[in-house]
Amino acid sequence: MHRFAAGPALARLEWILDGLDGTPGWGADASEVFTAEFLAAVTPERYVEVTRGRAARYAPVVVVGLDVGETTARARIRCHDGTVDVVSCVVEAARPHRIVTTWVAGLVPADVTPGLPADFGDFDLPPAAADARLVVFSGVPGSGKSTLADAAGAELGIPVFATDWLLGALTPFGGRYFDDPLEMAEEVLTTLALRQLVAGQSVILDHPTERVATRDRWRSLARRAGAEFRAVVCRCSDPEVHRGRLEGRSRAIPGWHDAGDWSDVRQRLANFPSWHGEALSVDTAQPRELSLAAVIRHITA
Repeated sequence: MHRFAAGPALARLEWILDGLDGTPGWGADASEVFTAEFLAAVTPERYVEVTRGRAARYAPVVVVGLDVGETTARARIRCHDGTVDVVSCVVEAARPHRIVTTWVAGLVPADVTPGLPADFGDFDLPPAAADARLVVFSGVPGSGKSTLADAAGAELGIPVFATDWLLGALTPFGGRYFDDPLEMAEEVLTTLALRQLVAGQSVILDHPTERVATRDRWRSLARRAGAEFRAVVCRCSDPEVHRGRLEGRSRAIPGWHDAGDWSDVRQRLANFPSWHGEALSVDTAQPRELSLAAVIRHITA
């Protein structure tokens, strides 16, 4: 198993992971590893037996995340079924840094309310207000969607929830290094939209919405709530204008960057799935007042 930089909490955590890895002869020193208080509740023999039994679920151990402090250490390990469990341990501050407590739990606890579905067709949801709307502003970075979304929200009195603001708020907690930041943003946006509709209020979501599955999910949420679904797809027909906006913008979003990567945007444009049906396509190269007027008509129709 891979070894990480030394530290008392991490060293004890690695000892536990060795047991979950099915290391031959592991556990002979268990009586020396734990505090007396821990051993009063769980005998060394019982702990070794349980840990060896869990090896069938984890071995060979694959660590996909690690958090280490002075007296705490936590590893996220992948199970054979593809899910992720968390192994945690707390050790004494003083030598010999014996384990005070340790536990293994699912990344998503089993006793919490289930997450939101991919399709809201059968979801138990009270009807929204008769005039409630779920509005999605879609488009690649620099396409003008945030500017139009904010302007429409201000004119119609509808709150706007934007991906960049949500992800920026997660930056102090390592958000820039999360594996699936856009999927995380989509889940939060879905929850916020659900909350607004349940409260009988309209909502605007500012998100690239490049995944067709996300579009279908939000459409099904609106339908289930009895709300109108509106999509506004923003594009800029002038590449130079688009690039200038992208590389020269200053939005002052805490924890988030201003300028974007033009090469990345060009690639995303080439692969951007077409919207169909209820979507309004807006060319933001035209004067903003024209675009906004068209958007307001589309939302309130």
